[in-house]
Amino acid sequence: MTDQTSSCIELERAWEESPNLIKDFIEIRPQYEQLCSEVSYILKKALSETNIEYSTISHRTKTLKNFIEKVGRKEYKDPIKEIIDVAGIRIVYLYKRDRFSIERLIESEFKIIKKIDKVKEQGFDRFGYGALHYLAALGEKSSGARYDDLKGLICEIQVRTVLQDAWAIIDHHLSYKQESEVPRILIRKLRALSGLFETADDQFDILKSERDTYRQSVERKIPDLKEFERQQIDFDSLPVFLKKTFPDLSPARDDNHISVVLKSIKEYGYRTFGELNSILSKTERARIALSKEHPAPFGIAEVAWAMGFLNPEIRKRMPTVKYSFEKFESLIEK
Repeated sequence: MTDQTSSCIELERAWEESPNLIKDFIEIRPQYEQLCSEVSYILKKALSETNIEYSTISHRTKTLKNFIEKVGRKEYKDPIKEIIDVAGIRIVYLYKRDRFSIERLIESEFKIIKKIDKVKEQGFDRFGYGALHYLAALGEKSSGARYDDLKGLICEIQVRTVLQDAWAIIDHHLSYKQESEVPRILIRKLRALSGLFETADDQFDILKSERDTYRQSVERKIPDLKEFERQQIDFDSLPVFLKKTFPDLSPARDDNHISVVLKSIKEYGYRTFGELNSILSKTERARIALSKEHPAPFGIAEVAWAMGFLNPEIRKRMPTVKYSFEKFESLIEK
């Protein structure tokens, strides 16, 4: 018998034995779907406003099939009220050091019914790499008619780092619920792997801190012109240079915009900001004339234009301003 056939039989039996329960679930499920959407929106907005970097915020509403399966596995007096994971949200974030900020954010935005810290609960001799779970309802900040039908509903919020999420996916496919189920030959490897995942999370935090420190060191060099001119051009130092050189312009459209121009900078042999300053200085009059016809919305565009004036091959990559290069190249300093 296939899983699909078995599910159909189970659903038919449920319709025969508990038709009112199924009708109640079908009736209330759209409200849980709306709850998922609202909670996801609140979280995305709040995380963006606090500049917390995250990978994904996903949500799911338990299907009728899953609901019936759960009812069949356990005894409930009132499944509609007692099953509290019908709505589920998962935040997958990047750096462990942001966990406290995420906790504070969730606890300020929602009414917390229960908080489960699976990292603290997990003993040092247990395999696995747990995460943070909440059972929550909409808080006082969520007021108005659109929330009236959602106020009493509970949502599960899972908070995981990227590596905690990866471990959870692998762990799910291994299907071990507790260590006593694991063949002895695998226990040592599983413990070692979970430790490696946790260590990797720690190392990503260290890497993030070192990157922030490096960016700050670049900013400190800016007042010392000679020292800054010796600074190597890279993905982290270039935005700092752009903010300083073109304070009235946004550095770039996005990270990819910087990456594309940075590739050309390296390709044509520019290594330091002294060299970059030199070509900007030589092309300043030409760029000013060009910008009157094609206003530069980003600082990185000014760098691209400077290279375009000096390198015909780069001009080919910017067809919209190709003829403007030819029109104003006489303004380039020799």
